[in-house]
Amino acid sequence: MKKYLLLLSLTLLLYSCKEDGPFIDLTPPKAKVQGDTDYVASALATPQLHNVLIEDITGVKCISCPASHDAATSISNANPGRIVIAALHTWYLDVYTNPSGGFPDFRDSSANYIVTQLLDNPNGIPNGGINRKLFSGELKRYYLFSKWTAFVNQELLLPSPINIGITNTYNTTTREVTAEVKMECTQNIPNDLYLSVGITENGIIGKQKDPTTTIEFYTHNHVLRKMLTPDAGLKVNSPSIVLDAKKVVIRVFKYTLPVGWNASNCNVIGIVHNNSSVIDVVQCTEKKIL
Repeated sequence: MKKYLLLLSLTLLLYSCKEDGPFIDLTPPKAKVQGDTDYVASALATPQLHNVLIEDITGVKCISCPASHDAATSISNANPGRIVIAALHTWYLDVYTNPSGGFPDFRDSSANYIVTQLLDNPNGIPNGGINRKLFSGELKRYYLFSKWTAFVNQELLLPSPINIGITNTYNTTTREVTAEVKMECTQNIPNDLYLSVGITENGIIGKQKDPTTTIEFYTHNHVLRKMLTPDAGLKVNSPSIVLDAKKVVIRVFKYTLPVGWNASNCNVIGIVHNNSSVIDVVQCTEKKIL
């Protein structure tokens, strides 16, 4: 009996001393590449207009998805240079995305992460996110494409505390693209920011279902091909990098395009975003590889 009480006391003491530690960011650090740097500019950069990211959750066997593609394109055409589109083909919505029957296979693990972990895991498509934002009156970060224009127009009016630009260099022999992403703080930014960089491709010809038939030679655009950063993003700031006004951070990424990807149709997209309970996109841009 005494041994039992002693064991019970020790167990209670052990658990009463357990403490919950602070949140630890487990995002892996970026391996340093030549060109990675940060510095304080001599003058404050002029703030860019706030661009908008449309993440179109789609599928080659989704009969209503061509309408969402058209909606995203229409919004982009109405706001030239202000819209970044990423078409996300996931694994978990396999009934709409599997390539059986001669359909193209655009499924991507990063797209799957974005949709299931950041865009609240819709159970049907077409749906999409606008700047990964939970808008007033919405319960989720995804919504029908009929709502996209109104939400995009709201976001276009917002200021952005950070500029982002991309410079690409492409080696036609090795097919390696080098993307230099430059971020410039236009005001003091007290919270953590993250960078996501990826590659999208336009002009891919392949099958697509629509409400009445299977289109044999459909043109697939903005297909997310590859993320060059961790799926949750790469942390921009650090103990040695404080995001105050005039701070400039440059990160360089290298990737060899697989055979079959048309470099002339590929874009590098850059997204600066939060990564906590608020995951909204702060600024985004895209740049053609060629």
